[in-house]
Amino acid sequence: MGIDIINIMEYIGIVSFAASGAYVAMGKRMDVFGVFVISVVTALGGGMMRDVIMDVGVPVFFRSYTGILLVLITATAVMILGDKLRYLLLIPLFDTVGLAVFAIDTGVKAIETGYSLPEFVFVSVITAVGGGVLRDLLCQRVPVILRREIYALAALLGTLVLWFLHPYLGLMPAAYVSIGVIVVVRMVCAYFKVNLPIAKLRKSKRFTR
Repeated sequence: MGIDIINIMEYIGIVSFAASGAYVAMGKRMDVFGVFVISVVTALGGGMMRDVIMDVGVPVFFRSYTGILLVLITATAVMILGDKLRYLLLIPLFDTVGLAVFAIDTGVKAIETGYSLPEFVFVSVITAVGGGVLRDLLCQRVPVILRREIYALAALLGTLVLWFLHPYLGLMPAAYVSIGVIVVVRMVCAYFKVNLPIAKLRKSKRFTR
């Protein structure tokens, strides 16, 4: 039962990030091939990083056609319905759901593997944000996690909730709560434009030209 739920969570994350990647690529006026490439990188990049870090051998997405097929179907749907998705404000939600699901999916696997807290936090967060970072770099954008938006911080908060809550609620109930925490924190901060402060250099004549 748990394994099936984890697989479903991963598929939800793949679809969500594939949609996010496709929309960003379309915004950069890429051709159809470019949209597919960015969708694959966004949806599967974080999972590949996770599998390499967790030393599971060949990344799971190279051993199964399901992930690739989901990405191709999702990217195609976004290219057909792109404007409608934008007007429905679904794109930020896609990115948020992908962030939450990948972070907690990996967190569940890390706990089951017996990771320590630092190992657990690192692998969970890097999986959640890895695909998005690769997407933004290929699209020549400053990665979302380096901007003011509450993004990686929401993933970090959710993974910590999972870590400290699972001994009391059980692993999967705690996972659902943690996903909800990430989605709510991310979407509320995005809606109300709650951002981290910008680090600014103090002006000095020494550095002026």
